[in-house]
Amino acid sequence: MSRYKSFSVHSGICSCRKAVTSILAAVTAAALPLTILGVGTVGAILFKVSSLSARSMMPTEAETVMQEQEEETYTDPSEEELPVSSDEPAEPKKASGGKENTETSSQTETNSEKKDSGKGKVKEKQIKNSGYNYKNVYVKDGNSNYDLNIKKLLNTDAKCKIKKNAGYQVLIVHTHTTESYAEKSQDWYSKKYNHRTTDKSESVVAVADEIEKKLNKAGIRTLHITTYHDYPEYTGAYDRARKTIKKYLKKYPSIEMVIDVHRDAMTTDDGTKIKPTAKIKGKKAAQVMIITGCDNEGKLDFGGWRDNSIMAVQLQKKMADKYEGLARPLYFAPFRYNMDLTPNSLLIEFGTDVNTLSEARYSGQLVGNCLVDVLEKYVVD
Repeated sequence: MSRYKSFSVHSGICSCRKAVTSILAAVTAAALPLTILGVGTVGAILFKVSSLSARSMMPTEAETVMQEQEEETYTDPSEEELPVSSDEPAEPKKASGGKENTETSSQTETNSEKKDSGKGKVKEKQIKNSGYNYKNVYVKDGNSNYDLNIKKLLNTDAKCKIKKNAGYQVLIVHTHTTESYAEKSQDWYSKKYNHRTTDKSESVVAVADEIEKKLNKAGIRTLHITTYHDYPEYTGAYDRARKTIKKYLKKYPSIEMVIDVHRDAMTTDDGTKIKPTAKIKGKKAAQVMIITGCDNEGKLDFGGWRDNSIMAVQLQKKMADKYEGLARPLYFAPFRYNMDLTPNSLLIEFGTDVNTLSEARYSGQLVGNCLVDVLEKYVVD
């Protein structure tokens, strides 16, 4: 899921992307390990990355040549550039029905470390604001041909009409339904740990449950679909999610917004995983990133991308103002991610694979509060 890069090289990225994806496809076919810089759904490699991570898959089968990937890239702008390795997702853990392990005994962790020689470091930090900005809204721009006019978008009404206590208004789905979190908070991780699960009580599904509760409580009826789109087959998840979204939009034409809830992953070239957190009201929350897409080169049949950006920027503003530190910079991506299906479609990342489920669920509650506040503006009789 690689998202942010040095934007002085934007013009070069577009011309080299086809060559890059061909190389990646060839390497993947040969089943060779990949060591890449800044690679993911942004599809640009060998460029400087600042405060970055990457969506693990391209939007649809029609738009992807690269092998869909799970690991993401991260380089802090305050540190030297760090390359990253990218791996295929492992088979998800089977549903266990177990709860998050909150054990923090130092003795237990020491014993675990001794048993696990394949361990890596976890670096916990708050990812700071960067990119261009206006009134507390920060944007990382992955496009070479467009920028977001934040001021204009904040003062433009979205194409959204919310009817309270009526039919379904919001649809929540998961392209990568099996994405999960760390079992406990610690400064190391096992390289054998599988950060995917079919247990929906331990995955991003549980995070979206928190959003659903907040919206429904406010009278904004929300439909949460938990269909697996990345299991048993990972490749093609966006295509399968697209079919699901279209199915429910047809069944419930009252739906005004679609939210695709994900979990990010950021790993540096030395194997260190990044855990983005912020303390909100004395409690640790996983940092959140909103993604809004763009038809950068006019090849995605995504003419309505500007409509999506209105809602994305307004939600980013609410999050930044209401809960300082919760939001990472909004990512303005040169991809579609099924956002063409409604004028108010969003993709939201909750933490990374080394955040705990409780941290991510808390963020789900906070984002739910912000969504309620934003959507109240669009309530009609």
